[in-house]
Amino acid sequence: MTPQQLGSAGEATATGHARRDPLDLNTVRYTISRARGQSSVPLHYDELAALESELCGYIAQLLPAAKNAVDKLWHGGTAWHQQVSRLDGIERQAGQGLGTGVLSAHVQVQQLAKDCQWLIDHQGQQR
Repeated sequence: MTPQQLGSAGEATATGHARRDPLDLNTVRYTISRARGQSSVPLHYDELAALESELCGYIAQLLPAAKNAVDKLWHGGTAWHQQVSRLDGIERQAGQGLGTGVLSAHVQVQQLAKDCQWLIDHQGQQR
């Protein structure tokens, strides 16, 4: 599998549906870029909700591989603890939802974009 693709048949997405296509990391990066660009344009809740949904789906696809990689680390080590803590935080953040206001939605989307970027950046280092 190339670094540009991650995922396999049968992995569950955030909605619980099986995803059959490999994840294209360029598509994920484009979504991250769109999410980060929201800070320079007027905010619209519907657009933020769509971005949140996309980012949570990508996180759901990236997390299993990241967890498998971390599970291979020595479980008593600092690196293992740091990685497990970060992955747990990402999983919690993805489950938070947008909140009721545009500002809370904006903050959530920005954090999810950072979490997706972290997963992409660290996927190769954990193997």
